[in-house]
Amino acid sequence: MVITYNILPGNVCLVKAGSNVDFETPLFEKRIHQDLEVNVSSVLEINPKSIFRYLKKLVGEKVNKGDVIAINKGLFTNRKVRSPENGIIKEIDHNQGKLIIETEDKKKGQTLSPFKGEIEKITKESLTINVSKAQEFSLKKAGEDFGGEVFYLNSLSSLSTTEVSKKIIFCEQLSPYLQVKSEALGVKGYITLQELPENTKAFFAQVKNAEDVKKIEKLKYHYCTIVSKSAKIYFYQ
Repeated sequence: MVITYNILPGNVCLVKAGSNVDFETPLFEKRIHQDLEVNVSSVLEINPKSIFRYLKKLVGEKVNKGDVIAINKGLFTNRKVRSPENGIIKEIDHNQGKLIIETEDKKKGQTLSPFKGEIEKITKESLTINVSKAQEFSLKKAGEDFGGEVFYLNSLSSLSTTEVSKKIIFCEQLSPYLQVKSEALGVKGYITLQELPENTKAFFAQVKNAEDVKKIEKLKYHYCTIVSKSAKIYFYQ
């Protein structure tokens, strides 16, 4: 089966078609933008409301580190303001005499793959993944995309670290005790029919149809991937 996964704007795919990925593979990278204030009026010793008279760059213009963005020419000296980083002039505050530069942080945010399989095709908007033996189901609730190995919890289950650490628990309903215990053991997330009894910092998705629970338990596929935008969950081998 082929799963289509949308690429969010600003994300760059780190793998190529034909690559095999799992839940530990960095899949996307996104530069983290930040706003940098430059106090032009203070450096140039000018009235903030006069800032436009001294600017060499305007809103929307690209600047490189070291570029002169403002200058105050005097009789004996020239006071200059240089851009401290690469970026784009985002805003000019004439009340405080400041420039706001939107920079690209040197650090980049990476997102791990929410699925395990072979990347078949990559476009600008999406990628497709080949997985073996898959079944799609609808979700009632899914806050974000995630995926992993599934642990099928039943009345005979005795939780241990090796059983649930970094795995996703699937069950119809979870007791407060088992939720607390599983989180202490390092569970990655939950997929249930009923709401969780307690708030959680782990991933969570809620199955939409009660009749699907038995189907999923019968399949007992090893992995799952949640696609929040389409409110779908894929169980697969």
